[in-house]
Amino acid sequence: MEHSSTNLKTKFGEFKFHCFSWGHHEEDNILVLENDQFSGTPLVRVQSACYSAEIFRSLDCDCHAQLSKSQRLIAESGGYLIYMLCDGRGAGLLNKLRGMALGDKEGLDTSEAYKKLGLPQDPRGYLRVSEVVKYFGLKQIQLLTNNPRKIEGMTSTGIAVERVPLEIDSTNESRPYLEAKAKKMGHLLSEFVQY
Repeated sequence: MEHSSTNLKTKFGEFKFHCFSWGHHEEDNILVLENDQFSGTPLVRVQSACYSAEIFRSLDCDCHAQLSKSQRLIAESGGYLIYMLCDGRGAGLLNKLRGMALGDKEGLDTSEAYKKLGLPQDPRGYLRVSEVVKYFGLKQIQLLTNNPRKIEGMTSTGIAVERVPLEIDSTNESRPYLEAKAKKMGHLLSEFVQY
């Protein structure tokens, strides 16, 4: 693993900006915004790329809102925003677009579209994320997430995790996506599933 860092001023505040690299392709990198001004257990957000929402501001998911909210919370309270350069929940941008096209053409939600394409629902792995967390000397984190797989991915590598919900209210456009995540993929979204 190679590493480089610098300082970065953002609209949410100043961070130390890290790049951890395992290879020559962009997908082999993990980016981190660090605010080491925290007391106790730090907030950590593990976010995968969503170019359609984060760059082009598509309305059909909550990814951009989750990223912005996480960055603001970490700027205020301290912690780490860990960004994985893997779109489509790790299936890749091309497969994500194929799934979106099936949604348009056949009315499938993302879960159904991935099944039809023969793709796993969420092929992401968290070993590299765990390496990054351990690089910062963290053994216990407050993880900003609604995804039980992220919690399991981190705890399976020996990191103690306390979940902090990161729910974004649905809109007319994002409701089908969020409902599928809750009801078909087990995401902890109180708007759709009562616990």
